[in-house]
Amino acid sequence: MRNEPNHFTENSKISLFEMASLPEQPRNAYLPISSFPEYQKFSYQFVDYVTIIILLAFICLVPSIYSTLSMMIFHQRNLSRNFSKEIHQYVFKSFVCMQSCNIISTILDFVIIRIPCTSLVTSYFSTMKLDSLMRFVIAACYGFEYLAQLFTILFCFIRVLVLYHPRKHLEICSDIFIVWSILSVAISCVGCSPHAINGAMGMQLSSPFQYGAMVLTSTFAYGNPLHIIGNSIFSFIVTICIIVMTLMMVLKMKRLKLINQNSKRKAKAETTLAITMCIILIPSVLSQIMTITCLGDAKYACYIILIRPILLDCRVNIVSCYFYWTHPYFKNNSSLKSVNVKSVSSI
Repeated sequence: MRNEPNHFTENSKISLFEMASLPEQPRNAYLPISSFPEYQKFSYQFVDYVTIIILLAFICLVPSIYSTLSMMIFHQRNLSRNFSKEIHQYVFKSFVCMQSCNIISTILDFVIIRIPCTSLVTSYFSTMKLDSLMRFVIAACYGFEYLAQLFTILFCFIRVLVLYHPRKHLEICSDIFIVWSILSVAISCVGCSPHAINGAMGMQLSSPFQYGAMVLTSTFAYGNPLHIIGNSIFSFIVTICIIVMTLMMVLKMKRLKLINQNSKRKAKAETTLAITMCIILIPSVLSQIMTITCLGDAKYACYIILIRPILLDCRVNIVSCYFYWTHPYFKNNSSLKSVNVKSVSSI
């Protein structure tokens, strides 16, 4: 059984020790906490703002979970009804897949990054072995993050496809949804498998986090520049795809003038989908800018660890709540009840 992360390359060690030598850093910054027995006696103290931020982030996640579950329950209860004029079934399916993966990824992010960076569980994880089961949680977090990004591309693509081909798209969307879903799961499994194969470890964070604040990562990701660059390229490609498809959607809607040509409910549905794509786009672009900044200067890495999840939470939480509370598809129950009452009274 392996006990210490002693198989890192010399280059990785040098780069990490150089980062740890930056001024005004907590001691042991960017180093494995299992190498320092002092962490076993570490005592958590509620003295910084990080715990408050993490707590608020979790509270804000609850409405998103509620909205997503409500959409799924509503759709399941109304399968026999035809609402295709208000929302395309594969637009809805891809949206639910995207948001479900985002929520699961966010919950796992709380487990391996956000809660540990409060220093609440530092003493517990300071004795964690490399072959701990936490390596599978770390791998799952990466896997669902990749899956969420791939389903985001699928949602945007199907949305644009339906907009450009409103009549001949059902069979095409069905095939694309099935094939892309299979490919996405396969790519995500391949991408996260190195984290499960290698060991798990805890790493002390630097400023602005306090001493004892740490994150859980894998020995595959620790000090591995290829992993960082690969993740950055992947998220950059996803962001470019979202930008292109959002621009295509805006141009098409402007040309068709959907708000003037369709019914009020149809216009509302199209507007909701358009704004949803914009909400997805803005945090993704800002997050990508921060990632590029981190690649340019490593001393900003921990600031990005603190700020980037807030941007991604805005995307996950606002998208679910906005889509559920504004799309007319989810307001059919009330309208149908009123119609039924009128029919009965007229009899």
